[in-house]
Amino acid sequence: MILNKKIVSGSIWGFIGSVFYQLSGLVIFVVLSRLLTPIDFGTAALAIVFVELTNTIVKYGLVEVVVRNKSNVNIENSIFFATLLIGIASSLFFIIASPYLEVLFEAPSLAISLQILSIVPVMQALSTVPEGLLKRDFKFKALAVRLLFSSLFSGSIAIYLAYASYGFYSLIIQKIISVLLLLILVWKSISWRPSFNLSACDILNIFKQGQPILLSSLIGQGIFRFVELIIGFFLGVAALGYFKIAGKLLDVIVQFTVKPIVDVSFSAFATLQSNTSELEACFTKFITTTALFALPIFVGGFVIGDEMVYLVFGDKWSESGVIFSILCLSGFSASLNYFFAPLCHSTHNSSIPFRLRIVEFIVVIGLVSVFSQYSIYHVAYSNVVTTAILSLGMLLILNKKFCFSIDVIIKALLPSIVSSLMMGGLLYIVLYLFFTDTTPTLKVTLSVLIGCSIYFLIYKVIFPERVQEILNNLKNLKG
Repeated sequence: MILNKKIVSGSIWGFIGSVFYQLSGLVIFVVLSRLLTPIDFGTAALAIVFVELTNTIVKYGLVEVVVRNKSNVNIENSIFFATLLIGIASSLFFIIASPYLEVLFEAPSLAISLQILSIVPVMQALSTVPEGLLKRDFKFKALAVRLLFSSLFSGSIAIYLAYASYGFYSLIIQKIISVLLLLILVWKSISWRPSFNLSACDILNIFKQGQPILLSSLIGQGIFRFVELIIGFFLGVAALGYFKIAGKLLDVIVQFTVKPIVDVSFSAFATLQSNTSELEACFTKFITTTALFALPIFVGGFVIGDEMVYLVFGDKWSESGVIFSILCLSGFSASLNYFFAPLCHSTHNSSIPFRLRIVEFIVVIGLVSVFSQYSIYHVAYSNVVTTAILSLGMLLILNKKFCFSIDVIIKALLPSIVSSLMMGGLLYIVLYLFFTDTTPTLKVTLSVLIGCSIYFLIYKVIFPERVQEILNNLKNLKG
C-alpha cells in the first residue's frame, strides 16, 4: 500500500513537473525566438547538441544503476567518481577539439561556445548520484520543483541577455545556469556525501552495469542529435535554427495530445499482457482515442503551418513554417508509433523496440545524409518517410509477434484519418477562397473554429456508430 502511494504520488508529480516544465520552456522559447536570429539559434543549438550527446555518455546509464541498487555506499561512491572522471575527460575534449570542430562545421563562434560549455559535463557528472537517490526514494516532487525553478530562472536570465543583444551567448549562458542551479538544488536535497573508499574492481563493475542502458540511450538520443549535426554540417547553422523552431512546435503538439495518453498506457498493457484479445482491444482503444484528437491537429498544422509559426515565433521564421507543415505529415504515424514501445516493454519484449531503434537510427542517418544535400525541406520529408517505414514495420511485428489483426488496427484508425483529410481539404478551400488576405492571427483563429466544426460534423455524419464508441472508450480510460 505504501509503495502504491509512492508510485501514484511520484507519477502525479512527474506529470505536473513535465507539464509546467514544457509550458514554461515554450514561453521562454517563444520570447527568445523573437529576440534572436536564426543564426544565433543555430549556433547555440549546434554547440548544445554536443553537450547533450556528452551528457548521455557522462551519466553512462548510471542514474538507473543508483535507482536499482538499494543503499549500497560502495556502488554510489564508485558511480560518483566514475562519472566525474568521464565528465572531466569530456570537458577537456571540448576545450581541445572546439577549434577543429568550428573549422569542420564552418560555424563561426562554435569554438568559443563549446569552450564556455565545457564546464557542463563536469556539473552533469556531479548530479548523477543525487538524481538517482531522489528517484530511488520516489522524491519526484523535489525533482519537479527544482527542474521548474532552474528552467524559469535560467530562462529569465537568457531573455534579459537576449534583450541586451548578447545573441547566441544568451542561450549558452542559459544552459550553464540551468545545469548549475539544478546541481546545487539536488545536492541540497540529499544527505549522502562521497568518500574516498574506492575500488577499481567496483568501478569496472559499474561500467558493465551501465553499458546496456548507455547504448540504448545513445541510440535514442543519437537519432535526434545526429540529425541536427548533419543539418549543421551540410546546410549551416541558420538552417538548423529553422529546423529547431519547427521541431519545437511539433513537439508541443505531441506533448499535449499524444504523450499524456502514452504515459498511462504502460500500466494498462502490463495488466492485460496475458490475454491477447483484451490486449489487442486495449491497444486499439488507445490508438483510436489518440487519433481522434491528434490527427486533426496535425492536418490543421499542415494546412496553416506558416500562419501558426508566424503567430507564435514571428515573421523572420517563415522558413520554419514550411518545415513545420511538412513535419506534420508524420503525425499520421504518431498514434501507432508512440504506443508500440510501451506495449513491448510491458509484455517483456523490450528487445524489439531496441532493435527497431537501431534500424531507425541507420535509416534516419542515411536518409538525412542524402536529403541534406538538397535543402532543409528535403530533410523534413526524410523524417516523414522514416516514420512511415517504421509504422509499416510495427504493423508487421504487431501481427506476427502479438497476433494483432492489421485490418482491425487500420479500421480503427480509418474514421479519424478520413475525417481529418476531408477536414483539411475543405479547410484549405475555405481559406483559399475567402480568407487569403486576412491577418495570421485571424486566419489561425478562424481555422481552429472552422476546422473543429467541419471535423466533428464529418465524423458524426459518416461514422455515427463510432461516436458513442469513442465516448465509451474515454470513460473506460478515465476509470
